[in-house]
Amino acid sequence: MSKLNINDISKKIAPVLNKIQKSKLSNGISGGMMAAMPVILLGAFSALFLNLRIPAWKSFIAFSGIEHALNVAILFSTNFLAVAFVLTIAGSYAKQYKEEPMVPSLIALVCFFIVTPFTTNKGVTTFTMQWLGAAGIFSAIIIGLVSTRIYIYIKRKGFTIKMPASVPPVVANSFISLIPAFAAIIVFLIVSTVFSGTHFETMHQFIYTFIQTPLQGAGGNIVTVVILWTFAQLLWFCGIHGTLVIYSVVLPIFTAMDTMQLSAYAAGQSLPNITGRAFVSTYTMSGSAIGFAILMLFVAKSKQYKALGKITTIPALFGISEPLVFGTPLVFNFKFLIPFVFLNGISLTIAYALTAIGIVPRVAGISGMSGMPIIFSGLMEGSWKIAVLQVALVLLSMLVWYPFFKKADNEAYKVEQKAEV
Repeated sequence: MSKLNINDISKKIAPVLNKIQKSKLSNGISGGMMAAMPVILLGAFSALFLNLRIPAWKSFIAFSGIEHALNVAILFSTNFLAVAFVLTIAGSYAKQYKEEPMVPSLIALVCFFIVTPFTTNKGVTTFTMQWLGAAGIFSAIIIGLVSTRIYIYIKRKGFTIKMPASVPPVVANSFISLIPAFAAIIVFLIVSTVFSGTHFETMHQFIYTFIQTPLQGAGGNIVTVVILWTFAQLLWFCGIHGTLVIYSVVLPIFTAMDTMQLSAYAAGQSLPNITGRAFVSTYTMSGSAIGFAILMLFVAKSKQYKALGKITTIPALFGISEPLVFGTPLVFNFKFLIPFVFLNGISLTIAYALTAIGIVPRVAGISGMSGMPIIFSGLMEGSWKIAVLQVALVLLSMLVWYPFFKKADNEAYKVEQKAEV
């Protein structure tokens, strides 16, 4: 392919994908989910420690009271994640419009609980936990975005209470927020009332039925996952951060799936999903190119690829692929197109098949563990078998990469020999 054609492809694709990746909506959701990472990791580590399959440890945490503490931590992290997301996503979305996040976050929280079912018995009001965790994540995303957008729209249209200049700014700002806040809350009071008269009864149930469940079904389809991550690698090949582009679209789906997974894992129940963010990150570390880095480090004859192996192997083992992608480079390098673009799909297909037939257990859903090295990340997902499969996939990637690497290495070696002569 000519250089002109390559540039034409980049010019046509890059603006569209960059627009998606940099949109206020996308950044509001992804930024909010990343802001909730401490809560996600608290639940993940609590579930991991609670379910360590060591009899002595089980006896110790039960006797010492640690088991109760871990269950409480899970209850208000993994099983409370929708509440965390409605706060962080509303705040993150407000920041995209250069607004202070505190008031929009508070309004979104109020709106979330307005549409959440509760019961009152003898003066005691009780909320069910059903919608506060994984099942309520899509509701949280929608409420966080919509309530914040209503607040900002009303505020910027000037429908506010303006106080005299002599009034302290703290008091004046509170009054400025009153009408926009009331508008957002009234909208969700109406929504709650409307749904209470339907057979769905709540907004949560409607969204879960018609949005979250179908999207999770698509995310659980291995064909969809393979296509998405092959496309991500194709974007990397074109010099675009494919992982960020894909996650800007599917992150809410995979996060909801991993939250369901982690909740079941913490409760000692059978895990509901095979795929998800944790599944993809566990079996496609560094774009399935760790084998290539290892080959360069130990097999290369040319000085060029030996040096690249020394630079890229350790980062690749820790899931950092940028030195490998841009240092080799793999961008627009047609020598390595086939393994670079298609190995992710091969790895994910093998991992899915082995998981589906029960040879390897399902991952626990402990996503977001960036920087965790291979093998350790597999163990964190709940089983040594997952870590063994990671190693096996790296060995497979070495076999697939080898003929492409060997040809390029020989060519580089010949060039270096001629230069020395």
